[in-house]
Amino acid sequence: MFKLQRLEITGFKSFADYTEIIFTGKGITAVVGPNGCGKSNVSDAMSWVLGEQRAKFLRGEEMKDVIFQGTSKRNPSGMAEVVLHLVRDETEYVSEESELDDIDKKLGNIDENAVDIDVIEAEHLEELSAGDETNGELLVIGDDVADDEEAEFETVQAAQVGSVTTVEKKVRSKRRWKPRNFALDFAPGEAVSVARRLYLSGESEYQLNGKNCRLRDIQDLFAGTGLSGSHYAIIEQGKIGQILSSKPSSRRGLIEEAAGISKFRKRQRAAETRLESAKTNLGRISDIVSEIEKQTRTLQRQANKTKRYKILREDLRRLLKQTYAAEGKHLSRKVEELKQKLTDANSIEREILAKVSARDEAFRTATADARRGEENLTDVRAKHTENALNRDRAERERKYQEDQIAELRCRTTVLDSEIKVTQERLRLLANEIERLEKEETKEIAEAGKQQATLLEAEELYRAKIDELRSVERELENERSSHLEHTAAVERLAEIERQFESTLEKLSERIEGLRRENERADEVFNARKKEFAGLEKSIKGEREKLAKLLDEKQVLADHAEEARTRLSAQEKVLKDARELFSRRKHRLETLNELEEKRAIYAPSVQKLFAEQSKIGVEFLGILADKFSVDQKAEKAVENLFGNYLQTVLVRSEKDAQKVVNFLNNNNLGRIPVLIFDPKLESGSVSGKGDSVSQYLGVSKDFEAALAKIFPREMAARVVENVEKINGKKADIFLTLQGDLVIGGKLYISGNANAGEKNSSLLAFKRELRELAKDFEKSKKETGQAEDQFNKIREVLAGNEDKLVDLQAYIVKVERELLSQEIHSKSLAQEIERAERHKKVVADETTQIENEIKQIEKRRIESRQNAKTAGQARDLSEEKIERIGSELLKIRISVEEENAILGGKRTRAEVAAERKRSTQNALSRVRTESSELSSRLERQNLESEENKKRVVEISNLNEELKQKILNAQSELEREDVELREAITHLSEARERSDRLSEELGELNKKSAMARDERAGLEINQAETVTRLRNLDEKCTQDLNVSLQELVETSEIEEDFDLEESRRETESLREKLENFGAINMLALEELSQTEERLEFLTSQQKDIVDGIQAAEDALREIKRRSRQRFRDAFEAINKNFTEFFHQLFGGGMGEMTLIEADDILESGIEIVAQPPGKRLQNMLLLSGGEKAMTAIALVLAIFKYHPSPFCLLDEVDAPLDDANVGRFVESVAAMSENTQFIVITHNKRTMEAARALYGVTMQEAGISKVVSVRFD
Repeated sequence: MFKLQRLEITGFKSFADYTEIIFTGKGITAVVGPNGCGKSNVSDAMSWVLGEQRAKFLRGEEMKDVIFQGTSKRNPSGMAEVVLHLVRDETEYVSEESELDDIDKKLGNIDENAVDIDVIEAEHLEELSAGDETNGELLVIGDDVADDEEAEFETVQAAQVGSVTTVEKKVRSKRRWKPRNFALDFAPGEAVSVARRLYLSGESEYQLNGKNCRLRDIQDLFAGTGLSGSHYAIIEQGKIGQILSSKPSSRRGLIEEAAGISKFRKRQRAAETRLESAKTNLGRISDIVSEIEKQTRTLQRQANKTKRYKILREDLRRLLKQTYAAEGKHLSRKVEELKQKLTDANSIEREILAKVSARDEAFRTATADARRGEENLTDVRAKHTENALNRDRAERERKYQEDQIAELRCRTTVLDSEIKVTQERLRLLANEIERLEKEETKEIAEAGKQQATLLEAEELYRAKIDELRSVERELENERSSHLEHTAAVERLAEIERQFESTLEKLSERIEGLRRENERADEVFNARKKEFAGLEKSIKGEREKLAKLLDEKQVLADHAEEARTRLSAQEKVLKDARELFSRRKHRLETLNELEEKRAIYAPSVQKLFAEQSKIGVEFLGILADKFSVDQKAEKAVENLFGNYLQTVLVRSEKDAQKVVNFLNNNNLGRIPVLIFDPKLESGSVSGKGDSVSQYLGVSKDFEAALAKIFPREMAARVVENVEKINGKKADIFLTLQGDLVIGGKLYISGNANAGEKNSSLLAFKRELRELAKDFEKSKKETGQAEDQFNKIREVLAGNEDKLVDLQAYIVKVERELLSQEIHSKSLAQEIERAERHKKVVADETTQIENEIKQIEKRRIESRQNAKTAGQARDLSEEKIERIGSELLKIRISVEEENAILGGKRTRAEVAAERKRSTQNALSRVRTESSELSSRLERQNLESEENKKRVVEISNLNEELKQKILNAQSELEREDVELREAITHLSEARERSDRLSEELGELNKKSAMARDERAGLEINQAETVTRLRNLDEKCTQDLNVSLQELVETSEIEEDFDLEESRRETESLREKLENFGAINMLALEELSQTEERLEFLTSQQKDIVDGIQAAEDALREIKRRSRQRFRDAFEAINKNFTEFFHQLFGGGMGEMTLIEADDILESGIEIVAQPPGKRLQNMLLLSGGEKAMTAIALVLAIFKYHPSPFCLLDEVDAPLDDANVGRFVESVAAMSENTQFIVITHNKRTMEAARALYGVTMQEAGISKVVSVRFD
């Protein structure tokens, strides 16, 4: 048992400076102060130094919040430190170490005898990897299970033979049970200090007597004292109500802490961990043993197989020597024959090639003439096309300029009308400005006059207010003094009432003890009779439970099978949803780009954005109507270029609107096409090598495009430029996007490289394909969801049945356990009834002594009350005199305030009229300035329009002359075009005739070349076969073919084909042997030795499991006994304290769902005097607090803690209940130190020492102390 000496706080929350609080050995210490001064930080400091790890229980979000955060004048602290000083007192202390030593010894023996399965498994894996002939990665199987406190990890590098690659493996070291690092047995009178530090960096330290230690050492020191785990000895602010509102399973933590089984709990978890680990290891080593047994049987078969293999291998070697020698001689002779045939074929080929050369020269001359004719024709056609385009362009420009002249003349007329209106408005505004300037001068003078009058009145009013405040301060000081005297009188009167109430209760208690002794005799006789009837009922319940458990196992197997199928289907559904999500996201992105026209040229984007302003509905662009094959996308893009972004409209009228908008807004050149949507219907056009084959448009649309783009639609598509030879067309287009015009102009590369529309067709294609894929994924996802839901419904049905059966099993188990517990409790109640009589006699003597002490204190309290009453009467007379004087001054102040209000209103009205006039004048001046600027712009625009009309008229005359000149030039070029076509036709006829003659010679040359090539291939194949035969001979027999032929003698009747068949037969037999282990005999011996070792290790693990189960049963047995004893004693104390604090009523605790007393929850039943039994949540705030206090005091009576800290637990109590609370705490303070944080004066009176917490400096808590004894 420890006593609290002092608490040192530095840098913790609001305690920025070093603060020391010294506690008395006995009695109550009160900590007081106003709200927000940092009182509860004292409670937080104690919880923190004792090891609290939850930041929210310290009223913070993270642990670093406990460090002083700084103020406007102070810097933040870099560290928080709290030191708790205690001393071991002389109280008799029953050590639990003797009970724990034997359990720790068992846990230690389990660890010492534990088999290191990680090492065994690593060695097994190393053997497996060493026997693997492949050079794959080394397979490592590690144990990822980590012990909560004892697991340590090291990095081991494992390198595979023949590879420089290394892999890292986490290996857990063997776990050892380490009860503690410090000796925690302290002699009476020995001082103990516990410290905790936290730095801003996150580092934390714990110290015990100045030496660094673990958090676990601190917890072990205070385990079972009420200061560890649930720490019922520290009741933080608000926690007193949580005791009742928390779950029944959470309340048991208080009883466990009082019962001192927290240490047993730790060892129980350690034993369970070792048991689980041992069972896992048993399974793992059993797998290894089973595997090695199979390996032993395999090696036995391999040893027999190896002997047969060696015999067949020698027969094969003998036969191979004869076969290789015979085949080598045959191939050598064949090589010499092929050399002679090849020489003859070369001579014939040279004669034919000479004739081909002569004909080829004549053909080249004829082809050159035809090519020159084609070039001339191309030049003439290019000039003709260019002149036609120039003429059409000039005609369109002339029409556009005539329209522009008409618009300019209309705009000039409108401007002249607007100029007249603007001039008239300017004249009216000038008159308004003159009027407002005069009015402004008048209002400024009036506002200044009213402001001066207001300042005089305010000065007089402030003087009256100062006089009033002086008298009010005097009155307030006197009232404070009166309140102090009144509080003292009331407090002493309440103490008198408490003395009377206490004496009455003590007399009632003596009478109650007499009746309680009589009830103990009645209980003994009743429980004896009840015990006999329980044994028969317990036997029947056990038989019913066994049948239900068998039925549960069958249902569990069905549920597991459905769960496996659900997991597999869930993966399928997840994959389908991920694919659907990716396609949906991509489709939304592409649709967004399409809606924003982001892939189009900037000018086209602007045009689509303004289509509502233009008044035209666009039908898209030309690329929208194409469905181009992916392989031809680049070719079509290079052919059509910017025409792919041709804007489609419905009518000529719409086209004219778009043209006008483009010309007016300078957006650049954008082609516009009048498109009939009906052209999209019909069968898809395209055949042969025409461009339309790849556009994917209808025949009608193709015909329309041919009129608009004649050169582009006439182009022929070839695979590459080499395929053009011999074909006729004005324009050739390759799939790579190359253009060949007139056989002379080659255009290669992407014409739109680096521009936005370089991949326009690919974008359109991806959008179409992605829309189809999206619908497909949507359908597949729906099907997967339906299948998943069906399986889930089956699983839910099995689980519902299992839950219902489990609920019934739990009900039966509860009933069985309840009967067993009740049977044991009956025997204990009989024993307690006999002890009860002795307790009643001792308590009666104690109460009589208390009555004598109360009578003595009652006389002293009456004398103090008389003195306080006289001081209160004097203070009341002085308050009445000052109040009369204050009333007169207030009447005078109100009169001055009324006068001041009238003057302030008049001044505000004058100021508002001045501001209104100034705003109106500013607004009129601004409007006049804007109209003047507008008039100037209108005049300037009118003059510019007139000049522009003259310029455009002159330009129109020049365009008419240009059109006439272009028409005459076109007629002359038509004559030149017909002459060029005639010349080209004659040249092509000569070239075709020579080409036929050259073709015949080329066929003869090809035949001769093919014959020569066949001989060369035959020769090469024979040489290759000879070389391969040499390599196979060297590989199979380790001797060269030449050496084998020279040394071997082949019989005349040797059959090579028969020898080959026999060789293949032997090879097949050897291959059918499979893998042969040539070291099988040696490995068999090693494996049998290892199997014997592992079998012994397996037995050690089985023994370890038995030892862990024994230790676990012993821990649970002792824990149950301790918990049962503690619960019964605390329940009895709770009933007594409840009756004492409420002055009657009934309160008790019951175990619920008591399948296992170590896991059952605790329900609290409270029935205040005069009320029926009801739900705890329906009690008032004060009743809840009193019930929780009764429970805490009951725990303290059973197992006193070194000290107890109560943070504002008396806040919800009235004066009468506070009195009973203080009496109970004062009675227990003889054995336990109580530190009470309170605002209640009656609680303060009971304290032997007062600590006041103040904030003289904002944000910094200070402590001052007062001691009464």
